[in-house]
Amino acid sequence: MRAWFGTGSGRVALFTLGILALVAIGALALAGRGMLPGADAQPAERAIEPTGVKDATPEPVAGTAAKTEPVSHRASDAATASGSPSTGAAPADTMMYLSVPAMGISDIPVVEGTSEASLSQGAGHVPGTGYPWVPGSNTYIAGHRIGYPGTPSDHVFWNLPNLVQGDQIILTDSNGTTYTYAVSQIFEVSPSDLSVTTPTGDDVVSLQTCIENYGDYWTPGPNWFVRYVVRAERV
Repeated sequence: MRAWFGTGSGRVALFTLGILALVAIGALALAGRGMLPGADAQPAERAIEPTGVKDATPEPVAGTAAKTEPVSHRASDAATASGSPSTGAAPADTMMYLSVPAMGISDIPVVEGTSEASLSQGAGHVPGTGYPWVPGSNTYIAGHRIGYPGTPSDHVFWNLPNLVQGDQIILTDSNGTTYTYAVSQIFEVSPSDLSVTTPTGDDVVSLQTCIENYGDYWTPGPNWFVRYVVRAERV
């Protein structure tokens, strides 16, 4: 026995080796059961959740893209909501067309100027007065009572004295935009009274023709002493 185990110090060394052998055997047994982390362990057993507070994923705002509109659209909607009157875009030229159902005239050309050459084409826009596409304008239009046979001026404003309050006057510009007015005032003035051509602060159209004298609406000249004016407000 002594030969097998050796001296006292040898016995201590042999005892230590025995302990180490037992520890090694136990470790191998545990590894065989999968209880130690290693390359052959399942991923779920090796994964470790990071420490710290996990930030919450923000929820998307529902419908944000669908509700976003161009600024220009919102501006136009605001103008409509506020009740601001809309005016057509300014046309490239000042040519207009006049219709007055109660007078029996439709789409009469309204050209610039009041010369005989202009008036013979239908009716004339008095220079220096407003246009329907300009807010606050007194659009002033003159036409012959008798006119020239075979032209649009022929008796174009003969029936102007027949108009009464509320009758419609319609202007159409060269863009095709229409402006509707209702008769509101009627004047008889001298040829020198230019106050009727000035702005009134409202959107109005004024139609002027000649009559023989004050209160004389149906004598066909020849003197034409008085100017007969029908004014209508934009509706």
